[in-house]
Amino acid sequence: MITAPHLFVAAGIAMFPFVKRARLGRGLALAVVPAMLLGMGGAAVAATHTLTVTVINRNGAKVKAGLRLVDVKTSETFSATSGKAKKLRKGTYAVLTSVTTGNTVTLSGKAVKVSGSAKLTIDARQGKGVGMALSPAPAGLDRYMSMRVCTRTSASEGWEASAGPGTKLYIVPFASKYLGFAALGWWTDHSGESTSYAALHQTTGVPGGLGRTFARGQLATFRAVQRRGPAGSNYSGLAVQPQTSGCGQDLYAGLGSTDRPAVTNVLVTPGTWHVRADSSAATKSGETWVIGGYFAKRTVKAGKSYNLNFFNSVWGPSSQLPVTIRGRIMFGLNEMFTDPAFPHDGSVEGGDKAVATLTYGGKKVAGKQDKGWEPESTELYYTVKKAGWYTLTNTATRYYPEITYPAGMLSTTSRVTFRFQSKPKASALAGVYSVHLVPTGLSMTNRAKPGSTTKVAVKMLRTVVDPDAKRGKDPKLSKLTAQMSPDSGKTWRTVPVQKINGTWYATVKNPTTSAVALKVRATVAGGAYTEVTVFRAYGIG
Repeated sequence: MITAPHLFVAAGIAMFPFVKRARLGRGLALAVVPAMLLGMGGAAVAATHTLTVTVINRNGAKVKAGLRLVDVKTSETFSATSGKAKKLRKGTYAVLTSVTTGNTVTLSGKAVKVSGSAKLTIDARQGKGVGMALSPAPAGLDRYMSMRVCTRTSASEGWEASAGPGTKLYIVPFASKYLGFAALGWWTDHSGESTSYAALHQTTGVPGGLGRTFARGQLATFRAVQRRGPAGSNYSGLAVQPQTSGCGQDLYAGLGSTDRPAVTNVLVTPGTWHVRADSSAATKSGETWVIGGYFAKRTVKAGKSYNLNFFNSVWGPSSQLPVTIRGRIMFGLNEMFTDPAFPHDGSVEGGDKAVATLTYGGKKVAGKQDKGWEPESTELYYTVKKAGWYTLTNTATRYYPEITYPAGMLSTTSRVTFRFQSKPKASALAGVYSVHLVPTGLSMTNRAKPGSTTKVAVKMLRTVVDPDAKRGKDPKLSKLTAQMSPDSGKTWRTVPVQKINGTWYATVKNPTTSAVALKVRATVAGGAYTEVTVFRAYGIG
């Protein structure tokens, strides 16, 4: 097993379902950063008033510190430096900063009226300790904390400090309706496999210190399963981030990484959280990049348990369907490796090549190619000239030239074909379903036993993304067929399909080696259909 050191991330950095060519950029041990990285000042104004801020550290010495000034009326933000007069318009401003003294970090947020030559002193010696604890205290885990002071204005701005073992955090109290505070504590052994904890506390105004203990009975439990097989790396990390309207929004608690399949319990305070599972890989140049991952948003209650499954088998086309808007057919090429447990989230990882074609009456009328890592997402467009039947096929292959994929990686190629009707000037969702395949009974490496039988659940969705597209009545399924290939598509065998307790299943007799490719076609009344093919859908052995 390989483990990685704990990683911090600066609050406010944008995170997405997958990050193209993203490098790990989380600082170690101690990070003191502003929550939003903005320009040096707001729009040009008639600034005839000044504010001078004096900052004193915990040893009593005047120090130079960066400041964030926020107009509480307009939310305009300005950067400044302590000890220097800053020209501003008349008004009330929130002043945010932090002061590092030895192994201590003191955070401060104050509000001040600026008129004429205003002055403000921020004295870190007034800071009160910030601490969080669990009862009973977990054994063998390190404790980490992040705290943030932020403005409660139309566009919240914040300043954050994070610390590991050996660093003490303080907050300078200040009562104001314009300011808020949040602290996030987490406890982990960094393995990505053992039980971890995360607790959030938020206030209006900046408190006079914080000493909060959470009983384990007050927490909810995530049971996070991280499988292996389809990811472009064997390495994954687990993290949680609160989703809230307060200052705690997106504070980051990294819970460790592992190169093995893992089942991890994560206990958190009640509320809404993003549970993240990020895959990272070593590049050929020796760097480590985040190549993709999940953001599973869940709202939890004390004493309740919630299951999450990541890196499931059969990464295939997402819930996206062709759409016609004002007579123009549109389809995106880059959502072809979606985890079936998260069908609306797009591809789990960045990195693919794709070729799409659109035919009418057996003749190609449009085509589009993504050669891999295009600067923007790739879309196929076609202005409908004649009413009738159109067939759209998109084939995608995993492609990430900077890394070496693991031997035996699953879900290497996926294909989807839609047959649907369209007409000039129409605005409608194609009258078909997206198809998602979910094998049951696989191992933690997404493999079936040689010669065994696997039941593959077939799930169908019809999702409208563009509000201009008329959904229409959901079509009635008229026929469902399934095939499997034991030899990467050289030969195909039809397998039985049946409906059990409202869910369709294909029953696959597995080969003795290699992997299984799957092909399923869902035909609806009238003859429209969706056909999905995934190569190396799940492994054998």
